[in-house]
Amino acid sequence: MPGWKYAFGLSRDAVTAATPPGTARIVEQSSTRRNGKYAEHITNYPLPSADPADPLNWPLWRKDLCLASLCLYAFTANFTSTCVGPALPIWDLTFPADPKPFKQLMLLVSTNILMIGLSNTVWVPLANVYGRRPVLLVSALCLFVASICGISPGSFASLVGIRMFQGIGSSATEAVAIAAVGDMYFISRRSRRMVFYAAAMATGAIAGNLCGGYIGFRLGWLALFEVSTALSAATLLCLIFFAPETIYDRDPPCLPVQRNLPRASRYFPRTPAPHLTLATLPSMRMTLPSRFLDSVKIEPPIPAMTWYDDNSSGDLSSNMSTSPSQFMASRHRSKATRSSHATARTRYRPYTFSRSLRLGMNRGNLLYQFSRPWSTLRLPTIWIAAFQYAGLVGSLGVVSLMGPSVLLAPPYFWGIDASLLSVGPLVGVVLGGLYSYFLPDFRVKKKAMKNVHGYVEPEYRIPVILPSLALATAGLLAFGFCADYPDRYQWVGIEVACGMVSFGLVQVATVWFSYFIDAYSQLASDGLAMVCLSRGLFPFTFTFFSSDWVKEDGFLVPFGCFTVILGVISLLIVPFIWTGKRMRIATARYIVHNQ
Repeated sequence: MPGWKYAFGLSRDAVTAATPPGTARIVEQSSTRRNGKYAEHITNYPLPSADPADPLNWPLWRKDLCLASLCLYAFTANFTSTCVGPALPIWDLTFPADPKPFKQLMLLVSTNILMIGLSNTVWVPLANVYGRRPVLLVSALCLFVASICGISPGSFASLVGIRMFQGIGSSATEAVAIAAVGDMYFISRRSRRMVFYAAAMATGAIAGNLCGGYIGFRLGWLALFEVSTALSAATLLCLIFFAPETIYDRDPPCLPVQRNLPRASRYFPRTPAPHLTLATLPSMRMTLPSRFLDSVKIEPPIPAMTWYDDNSSGDLSSNMSTSPSQFMASRHRSKATRSSHATARTRYRPYTFSRSLRLGMNRGNLLYQFSRPWSTLRLPTIWIAAFQYAGLVGSLGVVSLMGPSVLLAPPYFWGIDASLLSVGPLVGVVLGGLYSYFLPDFRVKKKAMKNVHGYVEPEYRIPVILPSLALATAGLLAFGFCADYPDRYQWVGIEVACGMVSFGLVQVATVWFSYFIDAYSQLASDGLAMVCLSRGLFPFTFTFFSSDWVKEDGFLVPFGCFTVILGVISLLIVPFIWTGKRMRIATARYIVHNQ
């Protein structure tokens, strides 16, 4: 069976021709000629079933309405998490009988962030067993109830507990909701939809920092929880009526691949790279133009076997497992299948609005599902994405908390207007969203058209985030300089630095979320649970210790260290661009056996 030694010992041509889980064929060549060339067109992948309840078959308005509800949930969760931070300085004014030092008040922010990361290790297994819809509803209900309780807290300790339950209710937006978005859209347009969700998450956090101070100073501390209650109530209603269940079990989305053959034969001599012809290309995602059918050389049939089966070593040095005769027969069968596809739909019940509101899924094996997220730590991609996403979330959290303190001090004295620091990150989110909307999917389609097999690899999206990581890393260093030398660099530098970090966060989140869904399918939510775990631990550590560190050494030293950490983490993407597919080949058997 394939392993790390095998995967990294393959030739470049063999890696290109391999079809591990995550590789899809979205470009097909038709028999229509345009401008003297045979036209190529983009196909939908994964292939939907004939059932109208399949999320891939939903009309676009239903998908986008569900996406809008999930985006509202993401916005509300992040707004609730961050709106308390800017109002911490007025605690002593609101509760003069119970004054608290600023470090202790930071527990209201750091514990919430910690629970957002930790709770996904519970929500994701429950969603895998009972469905994403009931988990989203329960978590949103938890957020709503906790926000109501925050309107009249009994003590500071009880308020910390309320903030923790708000984090538990917000955490489903970090993994379960992301997986639900990926369930509804095809590969060729997934990033364009995912960018809306990533932007909603970032915008919610920025809006909380922007509005939290104004709400707290003008309406009072407890008004923050009143606004959170209203938003969470609207979110809960939208999820009840417009967020159907998105888990749907269809045929595994894996292409047929090559098998190990004897040392040599007169039909298949051993070669260092796979011998690919029109007759030996994988046929599951391919349509052979009719003009080539008569010229295909007939070869003996080969029994199909995949290199993630227990009895297969995964050698890619032989031909594909589908012979031309099998291919042409399957092509004739596929024509009949397509002609009867509309008829097959009539065998399924219509997907009505009342049916979309139902619950009751139970896929069993709850204990195994609780262990599955932790088992994804064997995938190197999980570690790379976790470090980068958590590092950027922690960086944005630190600059959002430390920035207002700079603008409150001389020479600025902004007072309540210190919350306007969030304007820079908001601009960064808009620009990062536009960048993420157009470039990743465009690059995927372009690369697939240039690929001789029409394959699309999840790794095609990854190089897009290199400029964003560099920009975000530079933004941290710029913030340290501008905050430490306010007379020299002025407030504009602080705004621009915060915008650079938020630009990188939106881009990295969009690309990595799409990558997990493309590469790992049903394991995506489990991997995202581990990514979100680090997303809770890193920002918790950054926000809890950064205030004392800044007070002792100023801004430049701490943020210089943060820049070095994020820079090292960002460099992990460089080797991954070249070895990402080899990693998927090495871990293919694990991924397939855990779908």
